[in-house]
Amino acid sequence: MSFWHTTKEKVLQAAWKKPMYVQNKRVFFDHDYATEVQQKRKDYAPIKKVLKENQIRFQTPLTKMRIHFDTGAVTFSDPSAAAAELEKRGFSVGPVRVRKSAEHNAETLAKLLPWRTAGTRRIGTDYQESIREKLQGFRMHNPEDTS
Repeated sequence: MSFWHTTKEKVLQAAWKKPMYVQNKRVFFDHDYATEVQQKRKDYAPIKKVLKENQIRFQTPLTKMRIHFDTGAVTFSDPSAAAAELEKRGFSVGPVRVRKSAEHNAETLAKLLPWRTAGTRRIGTDYQESIREKLQGFRMHNPEDTS
C-alpha cells in the first residue's frame, strides 16, 4: 500500500468512528467514487434507512448491496431487487429509483463512438457492377487474361 492510500484509510476510519460537524451541520466522509457510482449508490438510500432502523447488517460494495439476513447474505445488483426482497420479508421500503445503465443507452453510445454512418447501404446489381468496373482499373494487365 502506498503512503497516500494508508493515510486516506486512517482518515476515513477516524471520521467514521465519531460524527463530525461544521457550523452545526454534520459532515460525512466516504471514498472518492466516480459520479456514476455515487448516483447508483444514492439509489440504495431508502433501503439503507430501513435496514439501519431494523438493525440488519448490510454492505454496499460499489454499486451493489449485500444484505446479511438470518438465512444468509444476499447480494443485489440493483435497488429494485433489494427493495422487492425486503417487501417480501415484510419491510416497507417505499419508492426506489433505478437508473438505466449508460452502456444500454443508444444516445450515449452515439456520442462516444467516433464513427458516423455515411449514408444508406447500396444494394443491387447496378451498384455491384459499378464497383466491379472501378476495381478493374486497379487490376494488373496480364496479356493472357481475356476477361
